[in-house]
Amino acid sequence: MRLRWDVGLGRDLGLAFWAMTLFEATFGAYTSIWPLWIEDRGAPIALVGLVLGSAGFIRPFIIGPSSWLTERFDRKRLLIASRICGMAGLTIAAFAQVWQILFVTVLLNAMSEIVFPVMQTYVAERAVEDRARAFSMVINVGPSIALIFTPLISGALVALGGMQLAFFLGVATSFASILVMLNMDLSLPPADETAGETTRGTYQEVLAKGPIRNLLILHGCSILALAIGVTLVPNFLKDTRGMDAAIIATLGAGAAVGTLIYGLLVSRTPSLSNNPLRAAAISCAATAVGLIIFAFSYTIPWIAFAFLLRGGMFATWAMLLAEMGEIASARLRSRAFAVMEILGGSAMSIGPILAAQLYRVDPATPVIAGAMLGGVMAATLGIVHWRRLSSAPKESSTVLV
Repeated sequence: MRLRWDVGLGRDLGLAFWAMTLFEATFGAYTSIWPLWIEDRGAPIALVGLVLGSAGFIRPFIIGPSSWLTERFDRKRLLIASRICGMAGLTIAAFAQVWQILFVTVLLNAMSEIVFPVMQTYVAERAVEDRARAFSMVINVGPSIALIFTPLISGALVALGGMQLAFFLGVATSFASILVMLNMDLSLPPADETAGETTRGTYQEVLAKGPIRNLLILHGCSILALAIGVTLVPNFLKDTRGMDAAIIATLGAGAAVGTLIYGLLVSRTPSLSNNPLRAAAISCAATAVGLIIFAFSYTIPWIAFAFLLRGGMFATWAMLLAEMGEIASARLRSRAFAVMEILGGSAMSIGPILAAQLYRVDPATPVIAGAMLGGVMAATLGIVHWRRLSSAPKESSTVLV
């Protein structure tokens, strides 16, 4: 079959695919060495967790107003400005001499993440007929491809010239994402689903809707559980397995391979694409198994396989986003996605703080704790999905119990 630049999604979603791919390429460029860089700048392990987790405290103040901003300002200019902030943050990190200045990077990176709820809303707007496939391709597959290659490139650059080069790679991919966004039509579609509705949704309405509220709770708890386990894996491998930063950064590509494989599997398997909660339960369980392998394995092949399973974390996130795209009405969708981004991002920030405290007890403790909590959340997602199926004949298929 002939390859198409829009990967079969059409122009609008095809550009969204490449924009999201480049957004995640930026993340993949430096994320594997980010905890190591903070430590290298002089921060003890407890403060590494504090720097990693500090974004959780400012994220609500950045992401929260994103829906309000996109309703009143041109979305394209807003997103380009946010990516410029991210480029500035990575540049500051590359030249930082002390760990305290990295809080500025955390702030600017948080500002750059406005793109995520806006792009998720954009995908839901444009993908009226097959949202599950669109979310799987744009949120899972494209970013996963980027996260396969950028850690490999980053690992090679780190080996050749030091960890600074990983941040410069992130700046380059952010600039490329801006070039893609310049070609996107980010205005509201002419035939909006909200036709006839004269008022915008509010955050109070989002939280008042039982199905939406329950999904938000599942999302936040699932990502927090997994974040506790995965965040300090690079430090764990370095301190207890003697692996160097370049090898860790290279093996980090395995997580993206895992996410890519799962995303393609979901897009081609109706039983998963039609049941995002089932898909999320499986990917969450896979991540928990990967954490167990990290904790107890000493061989490179098993650790590489664990990184592959670690990709289930972002697959879980993407599948819960797909579920939100189905259950949230158009007028509430942008705020629902914003809350998901706040909760998920805050979980990714609070997780390292908790993990750092557990790390002081024993380096394996946060990894094992994340595996146990991830298993609990995988079971919870599976139970909720089963209860949904059981209630389907009696209730609407979009009711989440």
